[in-house]
Amino acid sequence: MLKAQRQSVYLVRKSGERVVVEHYRTPDGKVFIVVHKTLKGSYTAGDEVKEWDLLELSDFKEVKDSEVDYTTLPPEVRSAISDIYR
Repeated sequence: MLKAQRQSVYLVRKSGERVVVEHYRTPDGKVFIVVHKTLKGSYTAGDEVKEWDLLELSDFKEVKDSEVDYTTLPPEVRSAISDIYR
């Protein structure tokens, strides 16, 4: 199993869409970027329809009201986001 520690998390607007970006680093220096494009959704549990919001989860509440500009992100984070939108 690969152990990685979250370095930072950002709420970014790119191409008119809001995404949450997590920046992870392993002890040996490898970098992983996780991009969450779906921030809200719903699912069915039995007969009940439940809704979820990523920004309401405890791991992401810190970025809920602090959207950052794409151009201010670290280069490796911008590169990963750009690869998704190609």
